[in-house]
Amino acid sequence: MAKPLKIVHLDGVHCPSPTFTIPHTYTEYPNTTDLSTVASRIGDADVVITTRIPITASTLDQCPGLKLIAVQAIGTDMIDLAACKARNVVVTNVPAASNESVAEHAIALYFAIRRNITGMHEMMVQGDEWVKKGAVTSLWTGVPRTCREEVMGIIGGGELATIGRALGMTVQISERKSVAPSSTRPSRIPFPTVLQTSTILMITLPLTPSTHSLISSPEFALMRSDAILINVARGGIVDEDALVDALRENRIAGAAADVFSREPAGRENVLVREGGMGGRLVLSPHVAWFARSSIEKLRRTVVENIEAWVGGEVRNVVV
Repeated sequence: MAKPLKIVHLDGVHCPSPTFTIPHTYTEYPNTTDLSTVASRIGDADVVITTRIPITASTLDQCPGLKLIAVQAIGTDMIDLAACKARNVVVTNVPAASNESVAEHAIALYFAIRRNITGMHEMMVQGDEWVKKGAVTSLWTGVPRTCREEVMGIIGGGELATIGRALGMTVQISERKSVAPSSTRPSRIPFPTVLQTSTILMITLPLTPSTHSLISSPEFALMRSDAILINVARGGIVDEDALVDALRENRIAGAAADVFSREPAGRENVLVREGGMGGRLVLSPHVAWFARSSIEKLRRTVVENIEAWVGGEVRNVVV
């Protein structure tokens, strides 16, 4: 009789524990904040489940029995995919696990900035400015736009286009930055044009070597001064120092981030240190994905990926 599959889950805090129908042993850690323990926790496991805990080439070398990395997320940027491919370690993920939730969170961040929700809240609870002045339109750096006046530029994909159009926005999907304007696909808009014309710039694409620091000082220089940028993708896509500079110099009107260059993000992160900038910078702790439907799909698909692999079928394979 074949031995039961040995499965280790490195950060079970994000979803309820999966339930398998195959013979197995299962060890779950709520989280693995000390990355020096990753290899020892995996040990001689056949399968490791991770949402955000990185798996490096060094870890793979210390865990030669590892055969499958089941990523319980869409993004796989924390996995050394080249090292996995070289060692014949299969990597799977959960495509489109949280598209609806992420899109809705991005829209919530949009409204928070455009309507200066946090600035108004702080004004209400910290004093009686409204009572003294009778009007507080000074909370805005300019008159807010309504949705029908917005031009939403999307760098990536997801459900945002559908929501934006339903709200009455003009929506334009960006072509890749590397594609010349003359080669732009019919359904896309050249990357520089999207930067120059959008009043909302939504970042929703994966973090890869080609998208690292995709938005930095040259890109902010092209953007409209009344534009806002919202990043619900990965922190490394937007140069955080350049973003803060753009806000300080009023090159853009506002920004929001649910993701950061290093997570969890504390005071060492420039966005966290800068605070709210009067409501012009809104932050959330990588929770755009968090919704009942997302959790159910993540939990179900991870089980399906692992059990299909055991049965000789590969699903949702990244490498």
